[in-house]
Amino acid sequence: MTFASVLENPLYLRRDVLYSLSPPTGFLHRIGQKNELIMELAPILMGSAVSCVFVYGNPGAGKTGILLSLLDELKQEAGSRSMKLKTAYVNCSENRTETVILLEILNQLNPAKNYPKMGWNRAMVIDEFSSALDDKDTQLLVLLDEVDYVLKESGDDILYRLSRINDTVKTKVSTIVISNDVRVADYLKPRTRSAVSRVKVIFPPYTDEELYDILKARSSHAFKSGVVADHVLRKIAEIEAHRDGDARKALELLDNCAKNAVAKKRAKITLDLVNDADATLERDQTLNIITSLTQQQKLVYLSILKNQASIMGGMDVYKLYQETCSSYNLKPLTERRVRSFCVNLKDLGLVESEVGWLSDLKKKTRRIEVTLDDALKEKVVKVLRDSL
Repeated sequence: MTFASVLENPLYLRRDVLYSLSPPTGFLHRIGQKNELIMELAPILMGSAVSCVFVYGNPGAGKTGILLSLLDELKQEAGSRSMKLKTAYVNCSENRTETVILLEILNQLNPAKNYPKMGWNRAMVIDEFSSALDDKDTQLLVLLDEVDYVLKESGDDILYRLSRINDTVKTKVSTIVISNDVRVADYLKPRTRSAVSRVKVIFPPYTDEELYDILKARSSHAFKSGVVADHVLRKIAEIEAHRDGDARKALELLDNCAKNAVAKKRAKITLDLVNDADATLERDQTLNIITSLTQQQKLVYLSILKNQASIMGGMDVYKLYQETCSSYNLKPLTERRVRSFCVNLKDLGLVESEVGWLSDLKKKTRRIEVTLDDALKEKVVKVLRDSL
């Protein structure tokens, strides 16, 4: 292939529409959730803080896109009412401790100061954060996305602090928490659970009909007329609805079909391209997930993959992990932390993990099973080793 050959067969009008957080046709099949959030956030425009609204739903359910659009609407409405409203969006998959999250919020509130990511201890950051919120005429809305990462790895200190912050600062601070895990409350300590709001807004997975509507709306802006047939969109919608109901994955699969059509010099996206594109995309997504793991998570996963047995116990994982840490001259974490990493790897779909009977050990223990095929497993091990 050459750039010229790709441009000779253009299927796209605007490929970026497939990945935009703000679709040109608006958010389909989420009116109920949007209305709930408007009701919960409206008190901010009346001068009151909102205490930690929880938004739940699987990835690709529209949570982040709708909330970011509502933040823009909220700021516009506040401006028309001459209210001071600041917002901060923090992706917790990239900012996984209370200190780093507070620094990220500070950087967004005062970008000219350019707060460092490292070098400040927790007490310094907390003092600076409190000082920055010393304006009684200002409202601050903090949006913590993918908060699961913080709760599982660092605890719930950030949620407790934000739930109590209005007792100590003049700025009225409101918090919205986005979680991909409906069990997120299990990671909260009793003191935090009692301090945060009980308000929960649920984003259910999309059905196949809803995914079809989303694909049809986006494809009408992304591709030229006649490039995608309805039966192709329905096939993609059916595949993803039977998995997680993830609109993002459905749109990625459609894009992958289009790239394959361009590579094969097809004028249309045909049904036979869907399965091939799906298999390729699954491999790519697994590798992308692995590159996003922390160093210690990578060490745990590498230890699991190095084992020759298809099923292993939790203690075996920890022993192999200690050996892997030793080979990289790194200090191992506690067995409890490694257990939490195994649960996290299961949630990411990288292993199968459950408590059950292992005949080799003649007792109940956590059973961990690798589900990757041999070719992908070999590629994953290489990626892990290269990144450590």
